[in-house]
Amino acid sequence: MAPFKFPMGGGIKLKPPYTTDNTPIYTVEMEDGILAKANNNGTIIISEELHPSQSEEVINHEKVHLEQIKRGDLNYDDTYVYWKGKKYLRSKIQEGNKKLPWEAEAYRRA
Repeated sequence: MAPFKFPMGGGIKLKPPYTTDNTPIYTVEMEDGILAKANNNGTIIISEELHPSQSEEVINHEKVHLEQIKRGDLNYDDTYVYWKGKKYLRSKIQEGNKKLPWEAEAYRRA
């Protein structure tokens, strides 16, 4: 059998809308009450305790955080969360609080 050849200038062309999402998502044991976390390296970890009915909503929320990180608005380390140039001491904030600016956006968009 002869190999398939594309016509001149060919190739397979996809027309929008199409989506490609290859965000690595890992299930791990997490602290009580923590459902998921967006990491600076572009991965998402989700709690092994997360009920499957919650997965899509929680993952979409964390993907908003990945977008925030990618555009340079959000970053964090062990001590601080950095949002649009302002530092928030992690020990002084309630992480996940819907009133925090990065969380407000994530809850609104997810």
